[in-house]
Amino acid sequence: MNNKSTQKLDEVSQYYAPIKKLETISMVLFWSNAALSLAIPYSVSIIGKAGTGIFQVFFLVLVLIYFSISQVSSLYLVPRAELMRRKQLLSDSFGVPLSQDHTSLYYNNSFSPSVQRLGANTMENALFSKEIASRMLGRKRIIIFGYLLAWLFAFFLRHDHLELLAWITQLVFSGEIIAEWLKLEILRFRYERTYDDLYSHFLHKIGQDSSHATANVLNSFVNYEAAKSSAGILLSTDDFEKLNPTLSKRWEKICQELDMK
Repeated sequence: MNNKSTQKLDEVSQYYAPIKKLETISMVLFWSNAALSLAIPYSVSIIGKAGTGIFQVFFLVLVLIYFSISQVSSLYLVPRAELMRRKQLLSDSFGVPLSQDHTSLYYNNSFSPSVQRLGANTMENALFSKEIASRMLGRKRIIIFGYLLAWLFAFFLRHDHLELLAWITQLVFSGEIIAEWLKLEILRFRYERTYDDLYSHFLHKIGQDSSHATANVLNSFVNYEAAKSSAGILLSTDDFEKLNPTLSKRWEKICQELDMK
C-alpha cells in the first residue's frame, strides 16, 4: 500500500476498457449471426434466390467481422491488459516500477516489499476473483439450464424440425456458451485453490525468509496467473463494483486474523 496517497488510483484499468467494448460488439454479432443462420434456410421461399444470395453475403461479412474482433481481443488486447496488471502486481509487491502506469491503494496489507507481500497481494486477488467468478456462475448456470432445456425440446421434435435442432445444437455447443461456462467453472475452482493455499501459508506463519515460504508464494502466484491465461476470461467489472465493499471488509478481517495488518 502506498501511504503517500489517500485516494485509490488504478491506471492499469485503461487497458481493459476497449476489451469491454469489443465484448459487447462481439455478443451482438454472435446473436446476429445465430439469427441469420436460422433464417437463411427459410429465406428462399420468402425473398427468393436473389435476395437469399445477398442475405448469405451479409451473413458471411458478419461472420468475418466477428472472427476478426474476437482474434484482436483474445490475441492482443487481453494479453496486453493482463501483462500490465501482472507488472503492476509485481511492482507493488517488490517496490520496483516495471511500467509507466501507476496504482495506489490497490492492495491492502502491511507487508513491506517482499515475497511475502507478493503472497498477500495474490491472496487478495484470489479472494476477489473467486467470489466474482461465483457470482457470474450463478447467472451462467441458469442460462445454461435454459439452453439445455431448449435443446432437449428440439431433440424430441427432431423429426419435424431437424433444422431447428441443428441450429440449437450449433448455438449451445459453440465456444460462446457451453465452453465459456466450463472454463468459468474451472477458473473459479483454480482461484479458490490458490486462495486456500495462501491462506494456509499465512495461517501457519511459515518463515518469511525461508526457501519453503518463497516456493509456496511463487507457486501460488504462478498458478493464479496461469489460471487467468489458460481461461482467457475477464471477470465482470459490474460484479466487482457490487461486491467490492463487502469483500474489502472481509479482506480486512482476514488480514487481522492472520496478522497481515
